[in-house]
Order: sequence, then structure tokens, then C-alpha cells
Amino acid sequence: MLRVLCVCTGNTCRSPMAQALLQTEIDRRGLPVAVASAGLAAFPGDPATAHAVTVTAEAGIDLTAHRARPVTPYLLDESDYVICMSESHRAALLPYVPAEKLVVPPGGVPDPFGGDEETYRRTRDALQAFLLPWLDRVAQPVIAPLQEETVPAVAALEARCFSTPWSEESIRAELDNEQARVWTLSVCRDVVGYIGVHLVLDEASVMNLAVDPAFRRKGYGKALLETAVAFCEETHCAFLTLEVRAGNDAAIALYRALGFTERGRRKDYYQQPTEDALLLTRDFPKQKDDPSCES
Repeated sequence: MLRVLCVCTGNTCRSPMAQALLQTEIDRRGLPVAVASAGLAAFPGDPATAHAVTVTAEAGIDLTAHRARPVTPYLLDESDYVICMSESHRAALLPYVPAEKLVVPPGGVPDPFGGDEETYRRTRDALQAFLLPWLDRVAQPVIAPLQEETVPAVAALEARCFSTPWSEESIRAELDNEQARVWTLSVCRDVVGYIGVHLVLDEASVMNLAVDPAFRRKGYGKALLETAVAFCEETHCAFLTLEVRAGNDAAIALYRALGFTERGRRKDYYQQPTEDALLLTRDFPKQKDDPSCES
């Protein structure tokens, strides 16, 4: 999970508004992100200003329960990103926080304290204009080779996705298997998908492809499979094959869209529940730099 801290001066205007706007978008997308706010000179327990409550309510957000709190070393240490409302806030935190963790909207966000409702609306809109594209960037999926530290997350994903999941020990063994290639897909540092491929000479097969149910229909399965396909093309595999439940229409549609065709059926291959497996294969044409190609 990614942890974000929004910081301003008093924690009654900009940072609670930023926290609320960001939290609303995080909830809408179902992202594994925790967001909080604090102030460099906050008086603990102060409520959000009346105008901040009003303009966030216009966006469907309730700030009435917010209470200010000061920035603490613990909050800073546990945060992956600290969003500062101005360069002066960033400068104040720089001695205590790595520079790469500190984020400031371009030009900063002026303090609306003492202004009218329209001033606060401009602040709200400026925060939203920065925060949503920023969240887009940090929530981009990251595909990377399996690592020792991601093995437990992959095992937990297996358990959520399959009735007969691979054990953590079996997944860990793939790290030392020269015939195996495994990639994980992470969103906000949480592993939400993975794919494993086994190689025998120039033949490749998908051992498992899984995406967390909460993150499906976002193109992550396609991105993982495209990674495996690209690897097979780069290593001059003759083909890539996989099995899929005969009734898994969504997965079958994805595989066919990526060039896989049905080559066979295995009766009662899957258990819990019992179901046939379709054997799908994608062939790769020989490339000119492949030594096995005839001149």
C-alpha cells in the first residue's frame, strides 16, 4: 500500500481539502492508497474552516469531522509521498524527508485562509487539477520480474484467484528455475497480478496468469500476457501455449485477441469445480536473425 501525506500550515484549509479530494478519487478507483493530512503549525483539534467545508460539500465531500493535527516524525517516516502546498513547506521539510518523497504542485497552491468562498473554490479546483493527474502517474501499473520479497504477495494472490493454488514454496522455487520466467504487476506497490512462463528449448507455456478480482477489467491481464509474448518473440520461441477453463469466456476472448487459437481440449482437467481445459497456442514466425532459419 502507498501512503500519502498532504501538508500545509494550519491543516484547516488546503491539506484537508487535498486529503479529501484525493481520498474520494482513491475510493472511486479502488486503489491501495492511504492518505492523511497534517500542518507544520497546526493547533491540534481545530476544525476545517467554514469555507473549506462549504466548497468541499459542493463536490460531495463532508469535511465537518476533520480535526487538525501537527506534522510528526512518525507521519513523515511512514509516508511514501508528502504533498506540500508550497515551496516553503517543502523547504521546511527537506532536512527531514528525502527530496524524492516531497511533491509540490507547480507554482504551489496559495493559502485561501481569510478569503471568501470563491477564493476557496479556486483553491479546491487548483488542488483537483493537480491531484488527479498526479494520482494517474503514481497509480500506473509496474511490471517487473519476480523477486524474493514479492513471493508472499504472489502466493496470497494465488490463494485469492484459484481453488488449487500454488504454495509459497512452489512459487519461490521458480526464482532458481532456469526454465522459468515470472513477472509481477504492481499498482501503488501492491502486487495485483502475475504471469509465469516455462521454457523447454524453443517451446514456451504459461503456467499461471492471475489478476486480483478487485483489479480486473483494467487491462492488467492483457499487459502481463503481452509481456510474456514479447519475451517469447525476443527469445525466438516457436510458440507459446496455455490452458484455460472452457467456460472462462472473458479470458478466452482476451487470448484470442492476442493471437491464440484453440489446438485441443483436456477433459476434466480442472477441479473444484470440474471443467475441461482448452489448449490455446500462439505461433511465432521464424525471424531472419534466428540461426535455425534457412537462407
